[in-house]
Amino acid sequence: MDDREVFFRVVEANGFGAAARRLDTTPASVSRRVKALEQRLGVRLLQRTTRKISLTEAGERYYQEGRRLLHELDDLEQALSASTREPEGELRIVAPISFGQRRLAPLVAHFAKLHGKLRISLILEDRETDLIDVAADLAIRIGYPADSSMVGRAIAPVPRHACASPEYLERRGCPASPTDLLQHDCLHYSLISEREEWTFLDQDGEQTLAIKGSFCSNNGDVLAEAAMQGMGITMLPSFIIEQGLADGRLIKVLQDYERAPLTLFALYPSRQHVPAKTRKFIEFLMDHLVDTG
Repeated sequence: MDDREVFFRVVEANGFGAAARRLDTTPASVSRRVKALEQRLGVRLLQRTTRKISLTEAGERYYQEGRRLLHELDDLEQALSASTREPEGELRIVAPISFGQRRLAPLVAHFAKLHGKLRISLILEDRETDLIDVAADLAIRIGYPADSSMVGRAIAPVPRHACASPEYLERRGCPASPTDLLQHDCLHYSLISEREEWTFLDQDGEQTLAIKGSFCSNNGDVLAEAAMQGMGITMLPSFIIEQGLADGRLIKVLQDYERAPLTLFALYPSRQHVPAKTRKFIEFLMDHLVDTG
């Protein structure tokens, strides 16, 4: 224990004698350690009387800011220590169904092979799950997290495209500009937001439209199927519509207008004392999901 920690113990114990008992040493030794710190800093930290001690202005500042820095150093040391430990126990992950099946499941399998002491539970559901309710370690979400009490770590961009079936475009016409969507049936992805708005980017800036349609779902595969059946135009992440685009059942529309990308987030309860299993899985995702397209 260095002189700084001895000083903090004296302040918290409100005296040299009490601090000495907690440190299993003598009051004289504690006093010498504090004096050595004061001499090194060139300031008086404590006012001493026969009955009590009190902090000087410099001592108050040193105690408050120094204690905070020590806590941050403790957190850093724990994080570094966690990074070298082999993850173990159970890692419970919550994720959207479509993303979980198409992108996350293979990565989870790979991660599990790398860490044989770990048990992994992957919970797939298309709703804003409370991590406490399901005893989960982290959640994977697409779009900005609604729960501000969680720590959100951005993992990767999520490209998305507006598309429809050839049959629908032949019947209703192909939109030439975003405003043309106001005359179309638009299939809304309610997992991302409750508001039926689509945003496009062009040389004039950002354009947001309140789209309308007769069908919505909180599952992207359901919307992709509806679009392939000719029910309307949808805007979905590329990992959901890639097969439909590849085999011609879907066609991109408004390709001259860039869609505002979404972001894939990992959410977890606190920045402090993040378990090794959670930290390593997030780092693994960031290494392997540079782009979710």
